[in-house]
Amino acid sequence: MNLRINEGYIITDSIHIGEYEFVLGVSQHIANDFVTWRCNNGSYYYWGHYHTDLFSAQKDLVERAADKVRELQEVLDAKKAMEPAFSPWGAVQTCKELCRGVYSVSTAGHGGLMAHLDVADKVFSVAAQKCGFTEGRYLCFEEDCDEQVAIRELMDKKLFKAPVNDRFPPGQYEKVIDASIQAYHPDYWNFRKTHLLKALENGGNMRKKEKERER
Repeated sequence: MNLRINEGYIITDSIHIGEYEFVLGVSQHIANDFVTWRCNNGSYYYWGHYHTDLFSAQKDLVERAADKVRELQEVLDAKKAMEPAFSPWGAVQTCKELCRGVYSVSTAGHGGLMAHLDVADKVFSVAAQKCGFTEGRYLCFEEDCDEQVAIRELMDKKLFKAPVNDRFPPGQYEKVIDASIQAYHPDYWNFRKTHLLKALENGGNMRKKEKERER
């Protein structure tokens, strides 16, 4: 293992928590001088905590790593709490998160897209929301005719990337989505062309403009 040294401290211990690393350093030049850092990419050290005895430094190293574990667990718990266990089409068998709080779900016989209400109003335009329906804590889009509106808007807003695979060569997925919207939701398609894309291109406030048009 290569010796790691930063600012005159030899790195003697490290703890990895996922992509995060916390390290402990011992001074090469000063007795009883220790530090813990957070480290990125194995070479960028920051947020130093300095100590005058080894045990305090070791304790701090473990506590910093434990704090990150708790933080990540809270994120995972919040994410899990948002995931739907039941849908308008039955018990959820598979659930894939497309972006934060927005899920593609399938059941034994059907499926669709479900967006938690905590994020739905922030993610989707009013026009898109009108193509779905509310069930419990979720805005729902049925898979045959409606979820294409939600998926198209996620792609337009760079929140979801169209898949490219054996079934969908580049550009094909978007063509399928667009054809469905034009067939089943022509009003939304017209809104997208005349308002949504222009607002996104200009970086404008889409929701403010929609409300102004509704007055």
